[in-house]
Amino acid sequence: MNPSYRQIAELFGFEVPGTKIEPTLAGKITGETAEESAALGGQSLSEGDYDKAIQHFRRALEQGGEDAGRFLALGGAYESAEMAPQALQQYLRALQAKNNAPEPHLAISQIYKREGRWKDSIDELERALKTDPNNAFFQMKLAELFRETGYREQALQAIQAAVAENPTDSFYHFYMGEILLELGSNKAALDAYRAAVELSPGDDHLFLRAAIAFWRLGKPTEAIKSVRLASDLDPEKSMYYGVLELLLRADSKLEEAALESKRASSMDRYDQDQLGRLSKEFGI
Repeated sequence: MNPSYRQIAELFGFEVPGTKIEPTLAGKITGETAEESAALGGQSLSEGDYDKAIQHFRRALEQGGEDAGRFLALGGAYESAEMAPQALQQYLRALQAKNNAPEPHLAISQIYKREGRWKDSIDELERALKTDPNNAFFQMKLAELFRETGYREQALQAIQAAVAENPTDSFYHFYMGEILLELGSNKAALDAYRAAVELSPGDDHLFLRAAIAFWRLGKPTEAIKSVRLASDLDPEKSMYYGVLELLLRADSKLEEAALESKRASSMDRYDQDQLGRLSKEFGI
């Protein structure tokens, strides 16, 4: 069963808001204008038909003339089709079509990242941020790059900037918690996870990550409760029962651990590997 709002509020100390469901857009597009061709290209892209998406976006450029947004869309289709050189060409054309536009820099940065050109990737993102310094998403992407290259302090500064710009985004708080956890700042990490949970109380993964911070802070009871909330949200994830068994045994609750052991017996190899990685994060 799903955990009640009372349970969540009790563990994390806040009032939990209701959930919001965003409407889904749908419609048929004929492709008679540049706008319709671009929309049809987007539809093909979402369906995984990259060749058709490329055709539609190219037609949109023919119909509507050179436009930075259409160059970006065509580049994205090429990139999805694993045609990075063609994608890069379109992104550079987008820069020419609209000087100082930040979006092409972000797109170029992502290509450089996949090619392992870390410095070039960071440089492009920093150019994007010079043009749009208050863009939380760009800050988030910069934090990812710094984290992946081992510069966690710089990654923390970048994600803190993203959170400051968009404090209602649950993922930004979660990602800040991940970096803080890696830096050993467990109290601050828990605060970040708490903020993420408050904004997205139905995300079971957040409760699992918060459990690590609770455990490292010497709060085993809260850590176990947090994992139980995660398993209540997604009872099909047998790995959660493995985590519960791990924590309960470490907390000398052997009878309860034995009960979880039975439920954890359905874990597959992937679950077991994941549990092994988690045990290191918990320090068990």
